[in-house]
Amino acid sequence: MPSRAALSLRAARVLQSEPYVCPSCLINRQASFRRKDHITTAKQSNGSFYSIEPARRARAPRTKHTESRRYVSNGSLASTTAINAPTNTPNDLRELYQQLLLLQDKASSYVDLSRLQLAIRSLEAADPVIRVAFLGLGSSGAKAARKLARVLLADALSDEEAWEKELVDIDDGRSVLIKYGETLQDSGVQSTSNPLVRELLIPSPMLKRWNAEILVTGMNTSGLSGTGENANELEDSMIVPSLTIPNAGRVGFVRYPVHRAVVVAEGVTGAVEFGRLPASLTSGTQISAALSLPLRQDRPPQTEVDGHEIDVALAEHALALFRTNKANGAIFSSEWQTSRVGNVGSWIAASGMTEQASSLKPAVKALLRSILSRAELSIANASSAAETSSTSLTVPDAKRHTLVSAISSWSEEAHRDLQMNLSAALLSPTWRRTTWWRLFYRIDEVSISASDVLRRGWLAEAEQNLAFLSGRVLEAGLASVEELKGAATAAEVEKGSVKGLLDEETLDEVEKWKARQDKDAPSQKIETVAELMQVPPLLSKIRENTGLNAFFDPPWPQTIQFSRQQMLHQLVPAMHLKAQKLMLASLSTIGGTGALGAWLWVASGGVALYEGGAIAALGLVWALRRLQKKWTKERGDFVETAREDARRVLRDVESRLGALAREGGRVVIREEDKREWQEAGQAVQDVQKALDGVTSR
Repeated sequence: MPSRAALSLRAARVLQSEPYVCPSCLINRQASFRRKDHITTAKQSNGSFYSIEPARRARAPRTKHTESRRYVSNGSLASTTAINAPTNTPNDLRELYQQLLLLQDKASSYVDLSRLQLAIRSLEAADPVIRVAFLGLGSSGAKAARKLARVLLADALSDEEAWEKELVDIDDGRSVLIKYGETLQDSGVQSTSNPLVRELLIPSPMLKRWNAEILVTGMNTSGLSGTGENANELEDSMIVPSLTIPNAGRVGFVRYPVHRAVVVAEGVTGAVEFGRLPASLTSGTQISAALSLPLRQDRPPQTEVDGHEIDVALAEHALALFRTNKANGAIFSSEWQTSRVGNVGSWIAASGMTEQASSLKPAVKALLRSILSRAELSIANASSAAETSSTSLTVPDAKRHTLVSAISSWSEEAHRDLQMNLSAALLSPTWRRTTWWRLFYRIDEVSISASDVLRRGWLAEAEQNLAFLSGRVLEAGLASVEELKGAATAAEVEKGSVKGLLDEETLDEVEKWKARQDKDAPSQKIETVAELMQVPPLLSKIRENTGLNAFFDPPWPQTIQFSRQQMLHQLVPAMHLKAQKLMLASLSTIGGTGALGAWLWVASGGVALYEGGAIAALGLVWALRRLQKKWTKERGDFVETAREDARRVLRDVESRLGALAREGGRVVIREEDKREWQEAGQAVQDVQKALDGVTSR
C-alpha cells in the first residue's frame, strides 16, 4: 500500500508547477503599475507618511493553467512570470542561480518552495533587500514588536513623524510590512480591502542603510512543545511566518518567507512564553530574540544581562527626551546604551554586510545553507521512512520459515496420500471390475471405475489440506488471492490485466446468472423457480465438456482439481476407447478363426474336424492372450500416468507455494522513488558546489 509519504509527494508535484513569488514584490509591482497610470504627485512634509495597502491583482484573461491554480493551497503567492522574468543576476552568481532553478525542478518535493523562491530572488540583484521579521510572542507581542520597530527605525534628529504613531496604533489584525520610501510618492488609486498585509513606506535612514524591510506580525506557539519534530515546525513557523487573512469568511493564510527573524516578547507574560522556547532556537544565525524587560540604568557594571534582554520603554524615553531638547544628547546616549535596543539594529545590519571573500550577504548565504541542509534532511528522511515502511510491512522471516516448513510437511503428506490412497483404490473391487476377462460383459463400466478411482484416491486428502495451508498463507499476507490461485503473477495483478481462466463471454454469463440469483438485475417478467435455478447453456456446455464449474472459484490453487478434471475428460475416455478397440479386435479374431475352422470342416466333408477345431482354438487363445497382454499394459499405463501427473502437480504446487513463502509479501521500494531521491540529492550537491565556489572567491 502506499505510504503517507507517497500521498504528500503528489501534492508537492502540484505545487512545483506554480513558482512562488514573494508577496511584497508582487505588491510593489502592482503599485508601480498604478503610479504609471496615475501621475498625481503631491509633495508631503517630513512628518507625512504613506500607508500603501496591497491592491487586488489586475484582472486578466484566465487561461486553463491559471484557472487550475486557484484550487491550489494558499501556501504561497505565485506568479506565472516570476521565474521567466528578466533578471540582473551578477555574473559570479549566475551558476548558483541556475543550479537553484534546477533544484526547484528536481527536488521540489523536498525543499520549501517559498524559501527557495526568496533565495532565487535574492540572487537577482547585486545588493538584494534583506527581509527581517519581528515576531510578536504572546498576547501583547505584536504591540511590542511594533514598538521595537518604531524605536529602531525612528530618526532621532527629526521630530516625531506620523508613521510612528500610525505604526504603534495599528489595530486591524493585519501584519505590517515596513519598507523604505521617499517622501515624494505617487498617491494613485489604492485599494483598502486587501487583507494580506499592510505596507508602510517610510523614509527611515536605518532602513536605507541596512537595505532591509521589516515584517511585523504575531506568532502562535500553541500546541508546539519545542522538542523533536515540533522544534522543526516551530523554526519553520519563524523563518516562514504565516500571515492570517481576517474577514475572509474562512481561515486562510499566506506563507511569507524571510531571511532572518527576531522573536519579540514583553513583560513577565512574554518572558514566560519565551521560556517555553528551546534555547538552541534563538542561538543561531537566522533567528534571534528580544525580550523587553525594565533594565536599571544604575546597575553595577559587573551585573550580567541576558543577551536577549532589551528595554523598549527606556529607549522610547531616551528618544523622546532627545527630540525635546538636543542638549540631552548625553542622557540619550546613556539610556540608549542601557536599553540595548541597538544590539537588535547591529544584528540586522550584520546580516547585510558583504564579506570581502564573498559577494553574497551573510543572510542570503545562511538562507541557502539552511535550504540545502533541510533538503538533505528531507531526502534522507524520505528514504529512511520508505525503508522503514518496507521493513515493517514485509512479513517477518520467522513466519516465512514456519510456512516453508508447513509446505514441506504438506508435500510429504501429499506424497504419502498418493502412495497409500491410490494403491488402496487400485486394490478396490471397483478397479478389479476393469480386468481383461470382464471386458466381455462389463466394458461399459471401464470409464465409471476409472473415474471413481481418480475421484476417491487421487490426491483427495492433499487437496483438502491444501485449502487449509492456503488460508495460512493468505493470513500471513504472503500473497493475494489472485497470486495464490495462480491465475496471474504479482505484476499482472498490480497492472489490473488479470483475465482468469474464463473468457469475457463466459464471465458475463456468470455475472448475469449471479445477478439473477441475487435479484439485482432488472427483471422484465416474473420468473419461476425452475427458470431461476436453470444454469445458462454456455456454462452447462463448459461443464459438460471440461468438467469445470464456472461458479466454483475457491481462494486456493486449483492445480489438483484441474489436473484431475483433465484426466477425467482425456485419459479416461481414451482408456475406454482403447478397451473397445481391443474387444473389437479380439472378437474379430475369434470370429474369423472360428469361421475358418468351420469352413475347413465343411470343405473336408467332416474329415478335418480336429484340424478345424485346432484353428478355431488357436484363434481364440491368441485373441484372448493378446487382449490380456494389451489391456494389462493399458491399465498399467493409466496407473503410471496418474502417479506421474500427481507427482508433477505436487511439485508444481510445492514450488509455487514455496516461492510465495520465500519472496511473497515483500514491500519493495519503487525504482522511480529511488531515482527521484538520487536526482534530488545530486541537485542539492550541485547547489552546494556552486555555493562553495562563490564563497571561496
